[in-house]
Amino acid sequence: MRTLVWVVCIAGASALAQARLVADDQPKNIDERATHEQGALIKVDRPEENRLKINAFCLNADGNILAACGNGPGEVRVFDGDGEFLRFWEIPVKPESINTAPDGTVLVAGSGKLFRYSIDGEQLQQADSPHATAINTGAEKLREHAIEQLKQQARQIANPVEQYRQLLEQLETKKKKDGLNDQEQRILDILPTHIERLAERQQNSPKPQEITEEAIQQQVKFMTEHKMRMCSISADDDHVYVATPALAGWGFEVWRLDPDFQNGEVVVSELRGCCGQMDVQCCKSGVYVAENSRHRVVRFTSDGEQTATWGKQDRTGLDGFTSCCNPMNVCFNKSGDVYTAESNTGRIKRFSADGDFLEFVGDVKLVPGCKNVSIAVSSDDERVYMLDITRNHIVLMKRKTSEDATDSRAGAE
Repeated sequence: MRTLVWVVCIAGASALAQARLVADDQPKNIDERATHEQGALIKVDRPEENRLKINAFCLNADGNILAACGNGPGEVRVFDGDGEFLRFWEIPVKPESINTAPDGTVLVAGSGKLFRYSIDGEQLQQADSPHATAINTGAEKLREHAIEQLKQQARQIANPVEQYRQLLEQLETKKKKDGLNDQEQRILDILPTHIERLAERQQNSPKPQEITEEAIQQQVKFMTEHKMRMCSISADDDHVYVATPALAGWGFEVWRLDPDFQNGEVVVSELRGCCGQMDVQCCKSGVYVAENSRHRVVRFTSDGEQTATWGKQDRTGLDGFTSCCNPMNVCFNKSGDVYTAESNTGRIKRFSADGDFLEFVGDVKLVPGCKNVSIAVSSDDERVYMLDITRNHIVLMKRKTSEDATDSRAGAE
């Protein structure tokens, strides 16, 4: 229908995109196919301490949970597989991502810094991330990008207000004449507020020729903070890989370093991700990227050569990925199978290293939204963990027993 097509075309604004939400992303009658079910919620608070926000987590070789917490300075908090607190150590910056290396050491990245710790929390290495060095030495280029973005923002804000007003009139006319379906009514309900906000932004935004030095400095600061983010860190026997926002534009890049955090170079670029999220993990089979905005998993060699890709946007089946931007995160089991995690629906699936669908793990009950949903799997595949970053806890999914599976099938019938 023309009205809805128009909404899709011009709804770069998140307010309209949210009108579609989760209802369409829930395939029916698939619970009986899930191999795991929700078993526990693991809080990452340590005894007698103030609550800290969890940013990411991983499992170590012993099956313990390592949670990267805080806004800087932060902490790594260690729990056993059932969520019992064991120990912690402090991190001098906000720990944005965490992982274990093949030798058992713990890698932490955040605020443009890279760290390596022993399993007991002794700091072994620290270095600046190569992308942070490039940002700090490329101030003039960043300023040029900031000015261009301010000009684009001023141009973009000028157009949508009139388009949304025309859409509002069209929906109101249709409502009087033929009536609206539920989705059209939801759009009609939010349009007046959305138009008002856009008009206010348009009034307060500088024209391209009126961009001030203060506005440029604010934009440079915003871009610097965004680009300093460390989306993920992982390591194989020979390299460390860090996923970061691209130095130019809004895409993402993968930097490869040696184990001493030296000789950094970009090996993968032009990745597309949503909401600042780009998860990159490596294993013996290669470097895997959850390229969420393209609804796919991509495998690369250590040199950045693409060797496999799979996935599609699919709101009803299990082979593809639900919602607007998925999969969000990946991890591996001992055999090298790839587990994928989807935000919004909380869906977890298992694939072979080459992308063959193997297993529907289940749907985690989490707060919907486009966000980091870190996952990890135990060495025996019996437990799968997923981060619910909004509620600040980790969800434990346990494999169903044969009795559970029988009961589930009977209920479905």
